Amino acid sequence: MDFPIITATTASILAFLQIFLGFLVGLKRLKTKTGIGDGGNEALARQIRVHGNLIENAPIFLILLVLLELTGTGKIKVIILGTVFVLGRITHAYDLSKSTYVLAPLRGVGAGCSSLAIVVTAGMILSHVL
Repeated sequence: MDFPIITATTASILAFLQIFLGFLVGLKRLKTKTGIGDGGNEALARQIRVHGNLIENAPIFLILLVLLELTGTGKIKVIILGTVFVLGRITHAYDLSKSTYVLAPLRGVGAGCSSLAIVVTAGMILSHVL
């Protein structure tokens, strides 16, 4: 069994994104002088959600991606799914993080890409095991 290099690469990229988004939360906390919670600050609450949303979605995707990679699915398919998920998370984070948040169409695109990558990956695993 080969080392799941595509999933490892995807996980590393997502780890850097998670650290960066957490850093942005910390900066916003310093700027707003807010300790625990969001202190009623909408911008801080939004930044916390951006960070939290990645943390909520990345683990299940990475579990699915490594399982798919371990099934021997073609590398190109695994790379495409990992890329769609990562780009979806970046797009979602960027649009939701904007300080002039009114309408965030890229937020929906990012969430959609992430959800699509999760659903397709899960479906491919099920089709492999059934």
